[in-house]
Amino acid sequence: MTGADAREELVHYSRLIYQKGWVANHEGNLTVRYANGRFLSTPTAFSKADVSERDLIEIDEDKNVLRGFRRPFSEFALHLAMYRSRPDARAVIHAHPASATALAVIGRGLDRPIIAESVVSLGPVVPCLPFFLPGSADEIQAVASAAARFDVFILGNHGVVACGENLEQAFLRMEYVEHLAEIERRALSMGTPRYLSWAQIQPLLDRRKSAGLGPESRGMTREEAYGNFARQMT
Repeated sequence: MTGADAREELVHYSRLIYQKGWVANHEGNLTVRYANGRFLSTPTAFSKADVSERDLIEIDEDKNVLRGFRRPFSEFALHLAMYRSRPDARAVIHAHPASATALAVIGRGLDRPIIAESVVSLGPVVPCLPFFLPGSADEIQAVASAAARFDVFILGNHGVVACGENLEQAFLRMEYVEHLAEIERRALSMGTPRYLSWAQIQPLLDRRKSAGLGPESRGMTREEAYGNFARQMT
């Protein structure tokens, strides 16, 4: 992706997460990692509805502004932790989609899959991390550990963060988490959801790996990636 393409896409997805209702006020932040160690970023204290290409900044790992005239956002360390854990990631989006963030408020993730497609796309679980003060060392450590196994996860009492090979993939992963959270919310209002069993999940994880998705495709064993989850289900 060229610098011009990245800038155009970053503006597009900044405005799109606002249109989706995933951010309000100055919430949310988006970054793209360049091959030269620079990062293209949305600025701080700026509505995502109003971001234009001239407002974007390029920063280094120390948040020094290398191009642009606005200031970097305070939560960049969260993005950097994901990039360091995931060499394949080229984009990170953090936002507060309502249904998924409602799970964050009650300290609950999408702990058991409800539809087959979600296992292939996102894995068997979208975890909710405990609450940590944003930007704290504890949060950074937790995010780095989670990012090694999950493409998207919920931050306790905070929101959702997703990474991808590009902004589109990061956006689609967050969109899917919000979609699944809303489906589960409605299912719970109607009765008791029928969750997939570990035996049903296994062949779906095979498909996920074959598609080049998930930690198994990056060399992690299934036990390393999902062992704790599997033991909780059995």
